[in-house]
Amino acid sequence: MQSIQTLNFLKKIDSYISGEEISQSLNLSRAAIWKHMQELRQLGYEIIAFPHLGYKLVSVPDKLLPHEIQYGLGTKLLGKRIDYEETVSSTMDVAFKLAMEGASEGTVVCAETQTKGRGRLGRQWASAKGKGIYMSLILRPKFAPVEVAKLTLLCGVALTETIKKTAGLQVSIKWPNDLFVNGKKLAGILTELNAETDRVKFVIVGIGININTALAGLPSVGTSLKNETGHDHDRVKIFQEVLRGIEKWYLRLGEEGFLPVIKKCKELSLILNQRIRISDPAGSIEGEAIDIDQDGGLLIRQDSGVITKKMAGDVVRL
Repeated sequence: MQSIQTLNFLKKIDSYISGEEISQSLNLSRAAIWKHMQELRQLGYEIIAFPHLGYKLVSVPDKLLPHEIQYGLGTKLLGKRIDYEETVSSTMDVAFKLAMEGASEGTVVCAETQTKGRGRLGRQWASAKGKGIYMSLILRPKFAPVEVAKLTLLCGVALTETIKKTAGLQVSIKWPNDLFVNGKKLAGILTELNAETDRVKFVIVGIGININTALAGLPSVGTSLKNETGHDHDRVKIFQEVLRGIEKWYLRLGEEGFLPVIKKCKELSLILNQRIRISDPAGSIEGEAIDIDQDGGLLIRQDSGVITKKMAGDVVRL
């Protein structure tokens, strides 16, 4: 969209600037400048204009628009392409389709709301319109399918750092994919993959974060940044930090391996050294969560003394 060039120019100016100055700086006609201003207003940008003073950008819309996320983002890999819709059934479905069509690694799909947003084990993810971050990320890691669990933990680590940086909250990881603050669920991660026997074709990482969601719009176990801090948060800035954080850890994984992720996961774990029950298709077991191993698996010591390793499952603290 050509009007983005005009928008980015306005963002650099603190005061009014005349249409003539904009026209000369961007080498655009005055008619084109006027048209761009109208297009931006239709997107929700508040731009005021006064005779003899010119234009001034007053506010930006509270939307996860791709050009807003990409403005000053500075990533090398993630977010170079961002597909945005007001409403989708699920960002996971859109991202999977794009990946099958050959979309490059780092492609992001985001939406203001989802009609069929989903979490692990077929659960639904509440997606209040314009209140959270609902996104899916396409990755094409060069490792075996059995290692994909590492990406869930990696993203969990990145998100805890992001939330501490942007909202000042201490967040814990409830293995394998949930983020909790003050005993309530703040965010979730879902990974789905397309793979052959020995190699991953692509992984879709879905992320849902409750940002400005009212408690009435969340399950009883849920919370949001607004509820925890008492004020609204800038979703675009948090989105940018999510991409920067995941990229930092993803590139580090290629250089240093998975051990730094595991170390951080243990520090942030909500369930280590706690008595838990874990359920999966094989059934349920109870015991003490004693460790997260080098594969990202959870080790549980049952009352009999037997130590069992689980790579996935639904965990409840007892």
